[in-house]
Amino acid sequence: MKNILATPVLPKGRFGVSLTGIALALSMVGSTLWGLWATDKLLALEKREVVTVQLSGIMGDFVEAEARAGRSPEETRQRVQAYLKAVEASVGQLSREGRTVLVAEAVVAGSTPDLTEAVRADVARRMGASPDARR
Repeated sequence: MKNILATPVLPKGRFGVSLTGIALALSMVGSTLWGLWATDKLLALEKREVVTVQLSGIMGDFVEAEARAGRSPEETRQRVQAYLKAVEASVGQLSREGRTVLVAEAVVAGSTPDLTEAVRADVARRMGASPDARR
């Protein structure tokens, strides 16, 4: 009588190990490597400093200054585009420095550092104006 409960002998691959065993080993190694990578990324996020920037204040001051300047619509449009690029570059630089930038108007409460004046000065530098000028 034949034993139907017996497991069949699987074909052996290289080095006397079955293909299923090789696949499981590769899966375990891959999972371990992914776990190490994910842990490293999560720990790096934990080290990021969270800061706020009052973008509406910066933009409002610039729009007011442009409204009073009396420039032509084309020149105003060019200056607004340059200003938006400068603001984006300044905030992007903060991000590259390892900071997470939140818009201050969206933060309900907390003790996060406010880097509005640093961004304002950097934007003024990028635009070629003095940092003290409210733009």
